[in-house]
Amino acid sequence: MMRSLQPYVTIPLVAAVLTICTRLESVCGKQTINYKYINSQPLQIDVFDYSGRSDPKAKSATLIYIHGGGWEFFSKNDIPDYVNGTAQAGKFVLVSVQYRLTDEAEKWGGYDAVTWPSQGEDCLDAVKYVYEHAEELGVDRERMVCWGGSAGGHLCAYTALAGSERGAPTRLKAAVSYYPPTNILMLYSDIDPKVGIDRHVLQADSFESLLLGSAKSHISLGQILENLNNTDAPWPELLQRTLSVDPEFYISEKSPTMLIAHGTMDHTVPYKQGVRLSDALTHFNQTTHVFLTAEGCDHAALPRSCWETTIELTSEWLYQQMK
Repeated sequence: MMRSLQPYVTIPLVAAVLTICTRLESVCGKQTINYKYINSQPLQIDVFDYSGRSDPKAKSATLIYIHGGGWEFFSKNDIPDYVNGTAQAGKFVLVSVQYRLTDEAEKWGGYDAVTWPSQGEDCLDAVKYVYEHAEELGVDRERMVCWGGSAGGHLCAYTALAGSERGAPTRLKAAVSYYPPTNILMLYSDIDPKVGIDRHVLQADSFESLLLGSAKSHISLGQILENLNNTDAPWPELLQRTLSVDPEFYISEKSPTMLIAHGTMDHTVPYKQGVRLSDALTHFNQTTHVFLTAEGCDHAALPRSCWETTIELTSEWLYQQMK
């Protein structure tokens, strides 16, 4: 169901939500684990056990974090303080996922290796690893949730929805998707002229074009849009790839509950993209999902003061899901 911030009573801020483990390796018991190999190179997860459990057989709720950065930048090390704080306050196991970035072609074996669906497959494989190694990681398989923002919000939504279609061991209980791109073909037309956008979308070097393989094909998202009805190669294949990026493509009666949050003044991913995913979930009778409108707020949880209430509501929602 669509919800804005206005109907909620402000929840007192849990102090831990705004804390961060400044020395993750030594203070928080970080484990770095190779969950798969590509081109003889490991892809890794970082695991932080905040459960405080004394019984080694005890199982904890698990929050899987997927970083953003246009599928091109940042890393599993870039965990927002509010995600860390939520995991600590909830006594969760926190897992941060590395996935292949579009500018790492040489590392992973060529451009095809960093073109969609590589990123989505990596995230699904990370979830599968956590599920299959739940005993040694202290993870409760029935309480696994993902959280991501921007490109990470997209990948979290994709992982939750596509994973639910595949069933265990990739099924998640719930997902939190902050300011996600959710419909690549409609992203440019979703730009609100009163808000604008701080980057280009249609050119061959845009985040979206690179995700679709433009570094090799030199074909931009704009060109794909111009050839939607072209039945000559390579356009049908490129259209299918573009459609397969969209999380809504995987919605079904099996889909887990989701919380989607988007700012109305987002200059990077239009607010309407978040609305589209919420509407698609409603269309498929997934009425238990929550949509939070962050009035006047921008991308990347900025300004922070604008996002504080949304973060509080998200944390409380996660604690309810993890029960």
